[in-house]
Amino acid sequence: MSQAPPRNIRRLKYIEAFSAVIMTGSISAAARQLNMSQPAVSQLISNFEKVVGVALFVRRNGAIFPTQRAEALHDDARDLLALIDRIEMHLKPRADKLLSQIRISATMSLVSEILPLLIGEVHRHHPTGSFSVTSQPVDEMTNAVAEGHVDFAFHTRPLQHTNIVNLLQCEVPQVCILRVGHPLAKNERIELGQINGHDVIWPSRRDPYYQYYRDLFSRHRLNCRTALQSPFANFSIRMTEVLNALSFNNALMASIICKSSENLTWRPVEGIDARTKFYLSFPEVLSGTETQLLMQRCFASSIADALAELDWLSQ
Repeated sequence: MSQAPPRNIRRLKYIEAFSAVIMTGSISAAARQLNMSQPAVSQLISNFEKVVGVALFVRRNGAIFPTQRAEALHDDARDLLALIDRIEMHLKPRADKLLSQIRISATMSLVSEILPLLIGEVHRHHPTGSFSVTSQPVDEMTNAVAEGHVDFAFHTRPLQHTNIVNLLQCEVPQVCILRVGHPLAKNERIELGQINGHDVIWPSRRDPYYQYYRDLFSRHRLNCRTALQSPFANFSIRMTEVLNALSFNNALMASIICKSSENLTWRPVEGIDARTKFYLSFPEVLSGTETQLLMQRCFASSIADALAELDWLSQ
């Protein structure tokens, strides 16, 4: 005689089936996702409704629809399954198992401009996955990844911690962003001395590039009026058009934003040798897993078009 599974395991099976039916919209699709038979999933749903004592789905004309109670419970069910996935990953990493929920942290500018491209690409390969996105200062981001509160982080600096893996994704030069109608826009490349006398947009004092540009302008005796100072790269770039000023940022961000704005363009500057590196950071336990490899591949795919526009800079 076979022994019945422990009650807590049965509960997890109920919740897994419940979540799959809501996510896929049908018993048959949920069965395919869970690699189970359709009657088995239907039985799990029926038993789950008996256990909780309320109807979670309405059956109508062969279709199944979640009740308001079921929709309210689904977020908790999804979070629980994601937590179980993560516990299993830490206890016994499986390279072939994708996380059901992927938690991402990035700087605000990357969240606004690059993460939509990245998450769209990940979703194409992992349509049943869900995402949680936060934006944090580098110190908080480092702690969040090291302590397991964030799965992947994107930053222009490596996160310094012994339990964090930092993979360099790309490296791009700093360029000048300006209005299409700006006098300097007629040049294919801008000489550093040509910047003299123009309004500029500065990064915040805490940004590593603030001191770089201050020192550079001082050495070359460039006298430029400050039109704006901001810690947000994407905001600074977009304000270039409004203020008819010059802003300086990495070519990847410049390419993505200028592509969506017909009034903005960017130019390399002879004399600016700074380069920006983009890192994918994650805890060691995720190294080599299918989720990590998927994030790495999708990041490369999502920025491929923008990087292709930068090829001529190295010629």
